[in-house]
Amino acid sequence: EPLYHLYASEAWAIDKNYLDQSKQLEEYLRLNPNDPERVVEAKAGLEMLKALGTTDVAVVTAPENPVPIRVRKALNLIFTQLTLNGRGPYNFAVDTGATQTVISEKLVAELGLQPIASTVVYGIGGSGKVDTRLYGVKEIAVGDVKIKNIPVGTFNDPLVSQLADGILGTAALSDFIITVNYPANQLELSRKRQPAPATTEVLPAWYFSNLLLVPVSVNGKQGNFIVDTGAVTTVLSHNMAAQLGINQNTPGAKIDLGIAGVGGFEGIVLKVPNVTFKTAKNTETFPQVVAIDLKQISKMIGSEVAGVVGYDFFSEYKLSLDYYGAEVRLSK
Repeated sequence: EPLYHLYASEAWAIDKNYLDQSKQLEEYLRLNPNDPERVVEAKAGLEMLKALGTTDVAVVTAPENPVPIRVRKALNLIFTQLTLNGRGPYNFAVDTGATQTVISEKLVAELGLQPIASTVVYGIGGSGKVDTRLYGVKEIAVGDVKIKNIPVGTFNDPLVSQLADGILGTAALSDFIITVNYPANQLELSRKRQPAPATTEVLPAWYFSNLLLVPVSVNGKQGNFIVDTGAVTTVLSHNMAAQLGINQNTPGAKIDLGIAGVGGFEGIVLKVPNVTFKTAKNTETFPQVVAIDLKQISKMIGSEVAGVVGYDFFSEYKLSLDYYGAEVRLSK
């Protein structure tokens, strides 16, 4: 089954075993799957891994207990400052919903970086999917944490460029349990997996392509949602909206609005009134949310994505991501 090898490559990626990731991608392509988009993405991933060679990739060095990293909240996004190759500081959005760390083309020119491969990035730019060149950065430093030999993509979206010099995909820090502490304006990193306090909710998470998805109930309808600190607002998929009785033919449902990620989404946007999101221990109610087309990201993941949980949901929580433990924690 070709998809088995594609999903196995993702498992090796989170373990940073790039040799076995390459083998699984090669096996996936050898089976000649009838899926043109995934084939393109697999070839891009394999090209990237071959370009990086045998050098250790995204090697993290840090103290046992890194100092919390200050973040700034603005425009329903969170930002922090970091350095690249010893230069900076530069302003980066912290984005759990980006499949790749990316930097502006202006910054590429400033740092004199040379392309090493091509790749496909999700979560950046108007369409949610961007074909981009990949560049090798010798070191990214955020606080007292350093990530060496990290591949980054690029963007030239004018809206994103106005907001930040780049976007830090948190999967680059997956060696740690990552806590986005919204009330304290901090990004906290820990190597220790502590037992969850009774007041903390632990959600099982599904990992694919550097994204974490968690189960959420929407007006009684269950679905899997992407955990996305780079989403300015929580959104539903068109399919989930349809389950709630809203579709393109619903009078007054269509609105003219670019929305959702750091770079937004294009396409038909619907408004859905009176929506309550529930997990086992937490509830957030909104007088209105929007619904967008998430078919492409659902196809990439191989399962229906019911929506994206963003800033307006998380803004009062401590949000902890454990990539290796496959769980997300919420506490107030």
